[in-house]
Amino acid sequence: MQIVAFLLSLAALRYGREFLAPLLVAVLMAVALAPPVRQLSRVVPRWLASAVVVLGIAAMLGVTAWTLSDDIAVFSRRLPAILREVRATIQSASPRQGLIRQLQQAVTELEQTANPPKQTDATKVQIVQPVDVQQQMMGAARRAGDFTLQAILLTFLIYFLLASGELFKQKLVRLSGDRLSQRKVTVQMIDEMTGKIGRYIFYLFWSGALVGVVTWLAFWWMGVRYAGLWGVAAGVLNCIPYFGPTVVMVASAVAALLQFKSIVMMASVAGVSVAITSIEGFLLTPIFLGQAARVNSVAVFVSVMFWGWMWGIPGMLLAVPILMMVKTVSDHVESLSSVSELLSER
Repeated sequence: MQIVAFLLSLAALRYGREFLAPLLVAVLMAVALAPPVRQLSRVVPRWLASAVVVLGIAAMLGVTAWTLSDDIAVFSRRLPAILREVRATIQSASPRQGLIRQLQQAVTELEQTANPPKQTDATKVQIVQPVDVQQQMMGAARRAGDFTLQAILLTFLIYFLLASGELFKQKLVRLSGDRLSQRKVTVQMIDEMTGKIGRYIFYLFWSGALVGVVTWLAFWWMGVRYAGLWGVAAGVLNCIPYFGPTVVMVASAVAALLQFKSIVMMASVAGVSVAITSIEGFLLTPIFLGQAARVNSVAVFVSVMFWGWMWGIPGMLLAVPILMMVKTVSDHVESLSSVSELLSER
């Protein structure tokens, strides 16, 4: 019976990912933005402080997107040519691919020798399907509209969560039980969870911005095309443990090889990317997070894989905060002590 309930829970999580993932993102964003709202609410009403913080974050994102809009437009126009260059480079650089092509050509010649084509007067006609530009534009506009609507709904949800203050915390405490000991444990668990997650999300904000800016400056100095876009990609993907920096390293190395046609430049760009993320991960993270994310690396890796399978890229971004919530709850619930032991760093 427990196995059936577990499988049904997994199915529900996967089926409801389009609703659950944005909801969890909004909750985590509200937790991370609660301290500045709390400080600002000492001067102005909380609803106004929440609006100022949310609108400030939205304005920063809008300015960043507007600044990079020219690079995005140029990159989108050159994307088909870039993909063709990547395919041609891989095929020319792979001796195995050349051997396979030669074998296929030899087999084709043998088949043509054994079975010569029949003479016919018929002329082959190739039907080319016309490209419906209007339909493609409508599809792109529809996707852009859906994304904009989701962003607006997410912004409003974050605002309402911030403006509500301690309302839901008080409700959870009342629902935890009638005994004072139960409510005390619930308060401790919520405070510890929000504190750890808040510090982690806030660290992701400024560390991602730092990695993005340093990557942009380094790639710009090295002459890499679309350095600003690489900076944004490095900053965002830095939030995904292990997988994100690896993707940036491999993609930037391929881009450098296509642009400079040099193995030395490819290795230099990849090395710079690895150096930036390594300094952030092995030096800054232990200093600024401390005990906030004391979970073993295997558990983090498995969590990223699992939530990436469940919810895609949003799940990979949310994997570590979810794991921190599970670890905090298991630390305070005696029946989940085995889970806490499995997730602990020592």
